Amino acid sequence: PPPSPLSDDDGTMLRAKVIDSWFEPRRGVVCLVRLLSGILSENDRISIVEPSIDGKGPQVLKDNYSVQELGLVMPDRIRTGKLHIGQMGYVVAGLRDPREARPGSIISLQKTMQTLISNEMELPSSAALTHQSVLYASVHPMDGDGFDEMHAAVNRLALNDTGLEIHQTAGSSSSNNGGGPFLGPGLRVGFQGLLHVEVFRQRLLDEFELEAIVTPPKVPYRIQYLESKNYKRPPGAPEEEVIEDLTDWPEQGHRFKVLEPMVDVRILAPMEYAGSIMELIKRKRGIKIRTKPVDEHIWLFTAAMPWADVVTDFHDDLKSTTAGYASFDVSEADPPQQEADLVKVELLLNSEVVDPLAFVCHRDAAQSQARVVCQKLQEVLPRQQFVTVIQAKADGRFIASARIRAYRKDVLTKAGKTVGGGDISRKKKLLQKQKKGKKRQQSTGKVQLSQAAFNSVISR
Repeated sequence: PPPSPLSDDDGTMLRAKVIDSWFEPRRGVVCLVRLLSGILSENDRISIVEPSIDGKGPQVLKDNYSVQELGLVMPDRIRTGKLHIGQMGYVVAGLRDPREARPGSIISLQKTMQTLISNEMELPSSAALTHQSVLYASVHPMDGDGFDEMHAAVNRLALNDTGLEIHQTAGSSSSNNGGGPFLGPGLRVGFQGLLHVEVFRQRLLDEFELEAIVTPPKVPYRIQYLESKNYKRPPGAPEEEVIEDLTDWPEQGHRFKVLEPMVDVRILAPMEYAGSIMELIKRKRGIKIRTKPVDEHIWLFTAAMPWADVVTDFHDDLKSTTAGYASFDVSEADPPQQEADLVKVELLLNSEVVDPLAFVCHRDAAQSQARVVCQKLQEVLPRQQFVTVIQAKADGRFIASARIRAYRKDVLTKAGKTVGGGDISRKKKLLQKQKKGKKRQQSTGKVQLSQAAFNSVISR
């Protein structure tokens, strides 16, 4: 059946809804559209508007384009030169970025765009425009001088992957989202899931031969500030905010509540693994656990779990627990967020905070998880000419630490002979000189981080 006409359709106002868009090397962006009203012809000058989202008014993109080609998809493209109301077809208008025509956007004629907005004519909204990234991670080049090359490669990947949300970060240790002196400048990228992160890294390696360091994924937390006698918030500061990067986590002294995102998890697995699966769900702070037999061999397990615990290593743990026989999927829980007693754990290398290694966990498990991370970092970080001190800090106090011994040269032997003969004061002087040099290196030396270091936080 034909679509129902818009309530204010006068037969002249063009409104075409973008269903999908993709990039082609020779033609640029190709849009699949459905005409809601009016007629679209080749050589028309068009503008793109995004309907109202979350109470915000419509947003008109600044650029306008000329329609170069349009037609029907049946399933091959058939050029018609015009599209009428109710028809669905393709449009080529010289766009270079699919993010300029996101699914759910509305195409209208440039000359009538102001009339469309000022008269508040109907613009059908779309859930696609409200779709947001479910986790965020920082992406840094393996080579500190390769940022520009990596930035260009990520932007090219985004042409055919509209699920990426890209923001540039800074490289100084005092900047938000930066990698500090350990990682340098990078990109803060939003992903649709952990599998999306793995595909992204593999595409960078396969298509551009670039190795990138992807930090542990961060999920958005909602912070609700409470009244405090000891600390007064600045006037005009929001009482509630969503934190996607842990560098924005409230400092010690604030009183606040944390709401973490929750998901409903459904697991299909053989019944003989029921005990192990339920134990795994409880370890990952799962609640509302239910079981239902599907047949005499397979059971269905359902539970509500924190998204932060699912997105890290739940998949690997589940496969290990069930010998690879289990499968699972997730959906948004109801309610989508739940209050939890969470704390931010910071990792320090030689007293220097490494923001990308920070993670959030339940307060009761902070010390045990911090010890695991410190021990794993002790195993994967390369040994240096100086001592590397690894520390974990939460709520203003150190809760775990580890130490990597330095390489040590035998300064008391030279050319196979003992320096100084039997003079003990000469030997002590050489050892003290070496000790001072190691201490100086410890304050100025740089520890090289690898992807294995960040995997230690993911698999804690």
